[in-house]
Amino acid sequence: MTTQQTVQPHIIAIDDDPTFRQMLGDYLTDNELRVTTLANGRDIAPIMAREPVDLILLDLRLARGEDGIQIARELREESDVPIIMLTARKEEADRVMGLEVGADHYLTKPCSLRELLARIRAVLRRRRSAVREGARKGVRADLFDGWELSLNTRT
Repeated sequence: MTTQQTVQPHIIAIDDDPTFRQMLGDYLTDNELRVTTLANGRDIAPIMAREPVDLILLDLRLARGEDGIQIARELREESDVPIIMLTARKEEADRVMGLEVGADHYLTKPCSLRELLARIRAVLRRRRSAVREGARKGVRADLFDGWELSLNTRT
């Protein structure tokens, strides 16, 4: 008998509030997601260089003057990893700016963790579907500087 092992999607959650980070990490882990919680955006790059990341939850207001909009902009320049902005900023201008720089969703705090989980699952479903569709169209991998990156096989 063969058992199929499923890989839990890996999410990075960036928020400077330790209580919220802990609550979010626990909730998502309880719902079969692998979560890495970070207090700042500086620690994203080493994680993404080491292992696949399926989605990023990003607060816009971080400590030490870090700007979530700038972090999202830099992420989008380097990667197509989905981004959900989760922040207390409620102004329309902030929401529009967040979406314009590449966020896939924008939720304001406080928010329902069940709604957040539903949005995460929806984004992950679309991402998996896009990867499968790329495989059907013959998209194998990206080639650059002597390296080959395959999103389909995650190698």
